[in-house]
Amino acid sequence: MCKVLIFGCISVATLMTTAYGASLSSAKRKPLQTLIKDLEILENIKNKIHLELYTPTETQECTQQTLQCYLGEVVTLKKETEDDTEIKEEFVTAIQNIEKNLKSLTGLNHTGSECKICEANNKKKFPDFLHELTNFVRYLQK
Repeated sequence: MCKVLIFGCISVATLMTTAYGASLSSAKRKPLQTLIKDLEILENIKNKIHLELYTPTETQECTQQTLQCYLGEVVTLKKETEDDTEIKEEFVTAIQNIEKNLKSLTGLNHTGSECKICEANNKKKFPDFLHELTNFVRYLQK
């Protein structure tokens, strides 16, 4: 009886890990912590950036696609702000770090089969985009 119970618990744990992904290694946690810090830096200039960026909504079901979408939009953000004289070097560096850390996170689990492409998401103004990206990174930390 005990063996059956233990085997059942192991099976459930295996299924949960498969369904929701294994816990993150410390190598994946560090970029998440750095991302949060860099996103907090951007909070100081969020109203100076006048861009609309595709903002994923299926974040929990489609982690891989969400990461790819945010990465693509951060590349767009970087291109648009590099020559902006109102944006200080500190913020440009934060954007570059965000791009680097999003790239390092690709390969996480949670890929849904019916996830929409980035361009199918609504465009949101930068402050809303930043808020959603920050929430997504915090979700990944859990």
